Amino acid sequence: MAVAGIQLNINTEELRSLRDNIRAFFPKAEAAEVLGDAIEKAIWPAYLRLREVTPVGPTGNLKRAVNYKIVKYKQTGVAVGLIGYNRAGAAGSSSAAGGTVQAGPDRAFHQWWLEFGTKQRRVGKFSNEPYQRKSPTKPFVRVRNGRQETVRGKGVVHWVSGQNAYIASSFNRLGPFKMLKDTGGQGRVQTDPAYPNAFFKKSKTPIVIPAMPVGGESGQPPVQTAWNQTQGQVAEYLQRELSLTLGQAWAALRFRNEGSVTGTDTLGPA
Repeated sequence: MAVAGIQLNINTEELRSLRDNIRAFFPKAEAAEVLGDAIEKAIWPAYLRLREVTPVGPTGNLKRAVNYKIVKYKQTGVAVGLIGYNRAGAAGSSSAAGGTVQAGPDRAFHQWWLEFGTKQRRVGKFSNEPYQRKSPTKPFVRVRNGRQETVRGKGVVHWVSGQNAYIASSFNRLGPFKMLKDTGGQGRVQTDPAYPNAFFKKSKTPIVIPAMPVGGESGQPPVQTAWNQTQGQVAEYLQRELSLTLGQAWAALRFRNEGSVTGTDTLGPA
């Protein structure tokens, strides 16, 4: 999984001391297990908050990819926890809405763009190739010379002259849609389904797509926001879990040593 390139950590004197005591008390492999289990419990609030602040887009892929991961390094006796989104492109998927964009549990390719924003983009390809389309099969109303007239649909496939314009459209990526209102090529056409599930814009000049700010429309990058709002709680939970584990380990060791001195040791004869 990925965490959008952000290093998230808690580095306090109390936690460093607890970590060092755990690593000193337990063998490395066991220390990694202890630390990993504590981190998994502590990181849960951050994971839940990330699910809450992650926006739901046309495909739902980003929300679906929210996850956490614990990595235990048994050779060195350390462990780390990650919150973020599943690394994109490994699991199965299917078309989100009939286009090339896929929906699945790990299709959050855009996680980086939302977390850090995007630069301004430009559609500079001029569309002027004729294409085929099928006329309506039912009667429809059209306007000709300022007058409305009802035309009987024939459902005939025919050629249409090129667009002779610059086109920005979601048709190939998000799938088919209906255009409800043409604004004369100077703005986005109203579509069914509505934006952002579909969009179409036609212009006589190259189309400039504005930069997306950090965190998108809300201005809140999900991973960083979730972490900022929960790191205090995570630190509290982690300190509690490590203190409890270390206390139990010392108590068990003290009981064992005291049992050996008083003759109640059950480990076997000397």
